[in-house]
Amino acid sequence: MEHILTSIDVGTSKVCTTVVKMRDKDIAQVLGVGIVPSHGIHKAIILDISEPTAAIRDSVKEAERSSGIEVKSAYVGITGEHIGSFNNQGTTVIDRRNHLVTPKDLAQAIKSSKQISLPQDRKLIHAIPRQYRLDDEPVIGDPVGLHGHNLAVETHIITAGITFIQNLVKCVQGAGVNVMDLILEALAASEAVLEAGEKEAGVVLADIGAGTTDITVFKEQAIWHSDALPLGGFQVTRDIAMGLGVPFNVAEELKVKYANAVAKGENMPEIVSLDPEGKHGVHYKDLCYVVTSRLEEVIRMVFLNLPRAEWETWEPTTLVLCGGTAKLPGIEALGREILRLPVRVGKPKGLPEGGVVLHDPIYAVGVGLLLWGARYGQATATTPENAIRRFFSQLRRLWFTFPRIRISVGK
Repeated sequence: MEHILTSIDVGTSKVCTTVVKMRDKDIAQVLGVGIVPSHGIHKAIILDISEPTAAIRDSVKEAERSSGIEVKSAYVGITGEHIGSFNNQGTTVIDRRNHLVTPKDLAQAIKSSKQISLPQDRKLIHAIPRQYRLDDEPVIGDPVGLHGHNLAVETHIITAGITFIQNLVKCVQGAGVNVMDLILEALAASEAVLEAGEKEAGVVLADIGAGTTDITVFKEQAIWHSDALPLGGFQVTRDIAMGLGVPFNVAEELKVKYANAVAKGENMPEIVSLDPEGKHGVHYKDLCYVVTSRLEEVIRMVFLNLPRAEWETWEPTTLVLCGGTAKLPGIEALGREILRLPVRVGKPKGLPEGGVVLHDPIYAVGVGLLLWGARYGQATATTPENAIRRFFSQLRRLWFTFPRIRISVGK
């Protein structure tokens, strides 16, 4: 079955609207893309309603022109330092005579896991099941069809600041677009760039955007941790401007055109000219030193912010980088040098012929929003509150598709 879907990635440096034709749960054709500079947003926090609204409107119009499709609703990504996460457990007793686990029991256990006390300024946006236990024994997949007395589910709870949600929705709706679902951008990116084998073995995904670095950790096919750091490409550019004494726009050009995270080898220029006449310039090694120093901090901060108790008995096998900053040459080599782990730059996978324009780390979130929406959402616009409630329902159905295997421990 084919249908049209749209995503809007509202970032610190850009707003990207993507219109595609979906066939079942995969992208069949890229119809249009609209990218415009973002304004009024700093570190993913909306500072002014009018400027982001105008940028979203311009991005949508550009996507409409290139696709010939009128955009009425879209999946929208949400991120920022206000995002918080923790793991929680819910339980339910199966008191029927046959003690057969049904979907209703799973829904009740998940509902129990969401019975948490949050501050008034926070809202739960995702509750993702990551492991079930039946009579204190772990179950791979979902336990529907098995027999037991006590069902427990461990969920990954993700919360966001209420005012940020309100401001983001207000901007999108102000641009004439309804919000179909609010999806954590880190989850969306993982859907676009991670392989199943990486999620099983253990992987850290770092989406390094302009204003934030969004982190997700997967192991045994389940999400284990999510976070957002107020560090990104903006800080790299600012360091260049301050360290080399050049204007911010010149620093951004130096970063994009000349910077390298590992300035080693022959044929490196000694001076990078700032004007056609070559009268002004900066030392190439100085430029790369500034960039390397900040990127090293970002990569180390990703791992320093992982919950320490969880990693005493487990270490990730791979770091995957995406986002605009991941395009800087040498960042993979720098990551391997720092972490002594495999590091790769993730690009959206499974794109159709003609979709090469999206095969770029900067489109990880935009593509991921579409995949997440097609696989776990519905193609009808709703209010943000209903979108969140519908997300939980769809996610439960996702988990019901896993194979049912019961594992005995210590017996």
